[in-house]
Amino acid sequence: MSSSPTQVRPFLAEHTVLGAVLERDGQFSDVTLVPLPASEATALGHTFAAIDPWASYPYPAAALATYFSLGDHSAPLLAVQMSERTVGVLGLRLNWLRGPYIQFLGFLPKSQSLGLGSLVLSWVDAQTLLSGQRNLFVAASDFNSDALRFYERHGFVRAGVLKGLVRDDRDEILLHKKL
Repeated sequence: MSSSPTQVRPFLAEHTVLGAVLERDGQFSDVTLVPLPASEATALGHTFAAIDPWASYPYPAAALATYFSLGDHSAPLLAVQMSERTVGVLGLRLNWLRGPYIQFLGFLPKSQSLGLGSLVLSWVDAQTLLSGQRNLFVAASDFNSDALRFYERHGFVRAGVLKGLVRDDRDEILLHKKL
């Protein structure tokens, strides 16, 4: 089933300024979202494969790189950039149970804890409402307590447990946010 243009268009801006954050060096940097450049897929795959939660499964770098290179209009992949360098990735699955599903949200280690995730989630909330939808979903691994706290702090509630989805000894927690 394809998405109608009014539901997809809000999530596909060519260059969206989210705001500014204070970096660890004391300088402010603009935060933008742009379509993820395919040329960055391999390097990002290697980087994310080495950090949790992806390293704990483990997700091979090649599999993540393939995912990062496959975005399309119904599953956009966006680079989170600071000062025009990619510091994170947002992957969405649009029109999933009457709203988007955040399929991937990750930041490079040096860019974590700067407030980038909050900026991105605020943008996703706004785009979801612009698309005429009110539901937002994400899943986090049961061992990833930081992610679970982060999403719950941003209004998500636990909707269910997906037992053994990725590995038999681990569960994924499905979270839902009603806008």
